[in-house]
Amino acid sequence: MKLGYFQKDVLIEKLAKKFYAIQGCVVREGYRMQSATHPAERACVAMALFAIQEFESIEDECSDEED
Repeated sequence: MKLGYFQKDVLIEKLAKKFYAIQGCVVREGYRMQSATHPAERACVAMALFAIQEFESIEDECSDEED
């Protein structure tokens, strides 16, 4: 299943906020992590992007095996 642009955007925000919360930090409602300038927040966005890319690559590998 490929994520659409808006689905991916929402997932990046959700994961980044979750990764930030794991570090004991919280952002206000409606805050866009992808617009952040703070290094810790930017790192959480990078981790979210990496997680999504890894998930998609694993999914691609599994679908290739089914063919």
